[in-house]
Order: sequence, then C-alpha cells, then structure tokens
Amino acid sequence: MKSFRRLLSVALFILAFWSHQAAAADLRFVVWNIEWFPGLRPTASAEEADKHMKACQAELKKLNPDIFVAEEIHDWAAFNELISAVPGLTTHVVSSFTDPATGELRPQQIGIASKLPCHGAWWEPWKANVPNISRGFSFAALESPAGLIMVYGNHLKSNGGSDKPGGAQLVADMRAEQTKQLLAHREVIKAAFAKEKIFGWIAAGDFNTNHDGQFPLCHVVDLMTKGGYTNTWANTPREKRLTWRSEPDSKFEPTTFDYIFTQGIPKTDAFIIDAPRELSDHYPVGLVIKTDS
Repeated sequence: MKSFRRLLSVALFILAFWSHQAAAADLRFVVWNIEWFPGLRPTASAEEADKHMKACQAELKKLNPDIFVAEEIHDWAAFNELISAVPGLTTHVVSSFTDPATGELRPQQIGIASKLPCHGAWWEPWKANVPNISRGFSFAALESPAGLIMVYGNHLKSNGGSDKPGGAQLVADMRAEQTKQLLAHREVIKAAFAKEKIFGWIAAGDFNTNHDGQFPLCHVVDLMTKGGYTNTWANTPREKRLTWRSEPDSKFEPTTFDYIFTQGIPKTDAFIIDAPRELSDHYPVGLVIKTDS
C-alpha cells in the first residue's frame, strides 16, 4: 500500500508539472541540486554511483525538461550520462571548478542542458575579490522562437562556518560578492549580445539562503530583485516551497534554498516537484516559460 501511495504521489506531481503548460510553445524548466551526484557522498563506491545514476535518470525522464540545470554534479561525464535518459536533451556546459588549495577538480559542478539550439555556453569561477571564495557559475545562451534565453546555473556559498564567531557575516559577505558578480556578468552579456534579440534571463540554483529572515545578515534575494530579477517564489507560502529536506534526526528544519530568478520572461510562479528523498536532499524546482505571451 505504501508503494502504491508513493507511485500515486509521483504521478500526481508529474501531472501537476505538465498541467502548468497551456501551449505547445511553453518550455519546461527544471533546476535540481542532486546531492553529491552520482553516489550521494563524495567517496561513493562504483555500485553506489551506478544505483544513484540509474534512479536519477528514471526520475529525470519523467520530468522531461526542455531546459535543465543541475548542481553538485561530479563532472561532465556524469552529467552527460544523466541527461542521456531524456530524448532531445543535450549537454551545453558543465563547470570545472577546482579547489583553491589543491588545484584539484571539485566534485560539485554545475551543468546546463536543453532541447534548444545553443548560441554559446561557458563557465567561470568567481573573481577572488574576497578571501576563500570558491565555485562560480555556468552559463548558456539558448535559442528559442521568442529570442535568446540566457540561463545561469548557480550554487552560492554554503552555510558552513556560520556558527563560528563572525562566521555568519563572512558567509553573508561572500554570497553578496557572488551575487554582485553574477549581476555584473549579465551586463557584460547584454553588451556582447547587443545585436541579438534577448527574450529573457534565468538565474537558478542553490542559493543557500532565502527571503524568510532565516539568515538576517544575508540579502541575496533582495540584491537579485533590486538588480532587476523577479523572485518566482514571491507569491508562494513558505510551507509550499521548502526545497531542502533534512534527515529525520537532524537539528535543522526543512527550508527554502533553491530559487529560479527571471527577468524579461512573462511572470509565473515556480513550483516544487516531488522526487524521492533517497535521490537528493533537495527537491527539483520547476517553472513554465511562456514564449508566446
């Protein structure tokens, strides 16, 4: 009976995902932080990685996104194998961030794939304007009938170290710097594509913060909205957008970490898509992009 309820729940969530579509021209956008993919931990065995890969492929195939952004990806090969489960999806970019201390490739990268033609794609590390800044962003300019859709995949500073003296401020300052660089890069891209028709912008991923006052020193969401982006969670009650789920015995409560910010695209609300806890501690987040409005 429990298995049946689980299958029914998944079916209803997938149906809800599809029901957001009103026209064939609409595009299904999904962003998903897939916990230490593949394997659920940085030292996963080959067996664990294979099991995680196959389960996530099955889930992604159900979601069938037109544009897909994923974080905590091990490397290009892992991401490319994952998205191969969805007919038409093509890998455009996967970051290759390195550990500043060792120079080795980090096991948490950001990938972007889509069913659209890609006009250009790349990734960049954050500029070292503050000490110990790590990771960066992935970017893809995708061609739609309405014009270019500029997509950023993001994974901002974690909350590690926030409990140390002055730690919360350091974390907030680093995230603020990352956000400012993200906004500045948009202006660079606007200039570079000045002769092209840009339909809209999307900045999506795990921002490790929220607009609920949970992190009072962190103002990332305000920076993004003041910078011209729309928060697609703005109209959604907190209890319906808890994108991160903790273990049952964890001292931390479920919360909102994953966001889809848009600019220029017709305003619509993001929504959580159900996925088994054994695949990730984050839910996938979906958005329907209406290109014919």
